[in-house]
Amino acid sequence: MSAVDIEKILQDIEKQRERFFPEAPLVVLERFPFYIKIRIEFKKGLFIEIRYNANGKRWSYVLVKDNKRVAGFDNLDGWHIHPKENPSAHKKITAPTLGYVFEYFSALLE
Repeated sequence: MSAVDIEKILQDIEKQRERFFPEAPLVVLERFPFYIKIRIEFKKGLFIEIRYNANGKRWSYVLVKDNKRVAGFDNLDGWHIHPKENPSAHKKITAPTLGYVFEYFSALLE
């Protein structure tokens, strides 16, 4: 993974943000050649946070409201979802597409 790949990841996230959440700004909180942390902010205390660490190929997507996970996806110990019904649970899944993650979160925000 290189800085160019981090740039492509950022472009992909921005493209999906524009598709699903065009009114919500994207904020890059941290960016290094092998790591990026992004937020898509809806209002105070409500946001999606995305993290990618190329060294471990580790992804994390989480919808947060009032400092609590509403739902999320990550690949620590294999891909799994933290479903809205029980955000602390781990339900194994196949690797989701970014579009699927955003669609899932979008439905929760309606």
